[in-house]
Amino acid sequence: MRFKDRVAIITGGGGPLGIGRAACLAFAREGASVVVAGGRSADAVATEIKTEGGEAIALPLNVTDPQQVESVVDATLEKYDRIDILFNNAGIINRQTLFELTPEAFDKVMDVNVKGCLLCAQAAAKVMIAENIRGRIINNSSIFAEESHVGVLSYCVSKAAVNRLTRSLALELRPHGITVNAVAPGGGAPTGMNAPQNLPDNESLPELLPAPSDAPLERGATVWDYIGAVLFLASDDAAYVSGDIITVDGGAVSRR
Repeated sequence: MRFKDRVAIITGGGGPLGIGRAACLAFAREGASVVVAGGRSADAVATEIKTEGGEAIALPLNVTDPQQVESVVDATLEKYDRIDILFNNAGIINRQTLFELTPEAFDKVMDVNVKGCLLCAQAAAKVMIAENIRGRIINNSSIFAEESHVGVLSYCVSKAAVNRLTRSLALELRPHGITVNAVAPGGGAPTGMNAPQNLPDNESLPELLPAPSDAPLERGATVWDYIGAVLFLASDDAAYVSGDIITVDGGAVSRR
């Protein structure tokens, strides 16, 4: 139970098929009290955790709204008295080519993917510093931070910014013993963000396909393929790891 007596906030944790939901379940199974912050199925994910015997609460969150971010932090403190881990998982993608992309659409992606990470990190880090907690902040990046693809310009730019934000936060928070790292998923695991057709019309939670243990790396990813890196960065084993970007893409990075 690596995270017994620790409290983890996962933004976008209520995505029915996403990395956030898998992270919520994984942290709870390792003993953490989990705040499922945002996502259309946040209540259902919190209930799923409780059904397994874990501890969780669901809270609404728009990561671009500073007041909502503060409300989540305040509610977490009221319920659990501390914040040990923040997983900035919430994100969106916009599929438009260069001349289709509007300033408004670009701003929306940057607001959620970059400003949202900043606002949540600011709010959580203030609590960690005040309570002398050597906390862990993990940002959800992407291999698209290092790869350019037609039709997702704003997403690629936003994830490159997340990588730089991660390293800048790591430097600023280093004196307080707070680590800041990022996970860069690849391999195209189906989630509500990149494949809306996979989402059920109702509020049911679809199965999260397990990661094969004996299959070759030349396969599509599942959300569970990424979770080990997230848990590692949040654990005591990563106490001296900060400002790093861990790529999880089955070795495809080797082609760069």
